[in-house]
Amino acid sequence: MVMMYKVIDVAKLFSVSKVTIYKKISSNKEALKGHIIKKKNITYLDDEAVEIIKNSLQVNKDKVSGKLIDEELGRVYEDIKAYQDLTNKLKSEKIAIMNDDIMDLESQIRHLKGQVTVKENRLNSKQLILDNFEELLKMNKELIKRMDRSISE
Repeated sequence: MVMMYKVIDVAKLFSVSKVTIYKKISSNKEALKGHIIKKKNITYLDDEAVEIIKNSLQVNKDKVSGKLIDEELGRVYEDIKAYQDLTNKLKSEKIAIMNDDIMDLESQIRHLKGQVTVKENRLNSKQLILDNFEELLKMNKELIKRMDRSISE
């Protein structure tokens, strides 16, 4: 026995509207001849008609899916490009900041080296002064000893 389906049932089966099914019936009139029956203003489709409609819907679905996939890929490529551009911009900014930091650190190092040199020179000067002072102290002690000997004699 041949099963017969109402248009509304076929629409529900494929999750489309009745209008879509009627459009498919219109666009596939030749292939559907002998597979459609109208009773009391209700259109019925047999198993073969349902299969023809299904294939027709699948072709459209594939076209739509392919188009949607292409559109989605286009958006993904745009997003990737934007992300790469942003990443490159951030890298450039980070490199510029790091270069500025390096120059600041090099400047600080030069300044500190200069301070170290000045301090070393001061320390050397103080050491010379101390050495001279010690030498003078020795000489003074020697003189005092001589004077003490001279006085005691």
